[in-house]
Amino acid sequence: MIHVTATGLVVKGGRVLLGKRTSTVRFAGMWDAFGGHLVPCEDPASALVRELQEELGIRAVQPQFLGIYEDIDPTSRDLFRHYLFLVTRWEGEPRIANEEHSETRWFTPDEAMALNVAPSLKESIGRMLPTKP
Repeated sequence: MIHVTATGLVVKGGRVLLGKRTSTVRFAGMWDAFGGHLVPCEDPASALVRELQEELGIRAVQPQFLGIYEDIDPTSRDLFRHYLFLVTRWEGEPRIANEEHSETRWFTPDEAMALNVAPSLKESIGRMLPTKP
């Protein structure tokens, strides 16, 4: 089974917002970008807007599609296909809005590279927010 998700790199002032996952089943205890599974007949951009509202209480404005990446969850060993978006504009203030994350923080690219983040996501952060000018 392949899990299909929409994932958003929420970026402001050269920093990326990441959340520490509370799940013990998927990507347990790892830092992660925000987003989630698509529901039947939902397009990835709509799923992203919905998920960011559910997880962070924000409404993404014109998320930019970056591409697709896949990874294997080290906890469940399931395969995930992520539709990745860059989110630089939104309405509202990001906050923990549900139980999916125990904390959120803004990280510089260098700080994000040092975290326990899925390798494919870490690579995407490195491409979008280079650590060196």
